[in-house]
Amino acid sequence: MSNEMKGRADPLSRRLLLQKAIGTAAVAAVIGAYVKPAPAAIKISKAAVAYQDHPQGDKRCAACRQFQSPDSCRMVDGPVSPQGFCRIFTPMHQAAEPRRSLSMIT
Repeated sequence: MSNEMKGRADPLSRRLLLQKAIGTAAVAAVIGAYVKPAPAAIKISKAAVAYQDHPQGDKRCAACRQFQSPDSCRMVDGPVSPQGFCRIFTPMHQAAEPRRSLSMIT
């Protein structure tokens, strides 16, 4: 071998690659062990949203975007009736605004 080859670093060997992979996995495992789960979402009391266990017209929990079957809500604390209603009712399908075509603008 020439002197030029001796001064260069050896190519990555399988052993070195395996050691680095195991080291990286160990570091990832340690970091993953310290990650805290996200806290549960804070829910609003039924009184604060004026919850009632009967619908208001066609507005009812079962038709709300926040309702989770069979009897819970993403926003309201405690069980809710699918036939209930509150002030934060958000319909699942809101009517879309009509789109304006280019011919209408000109």
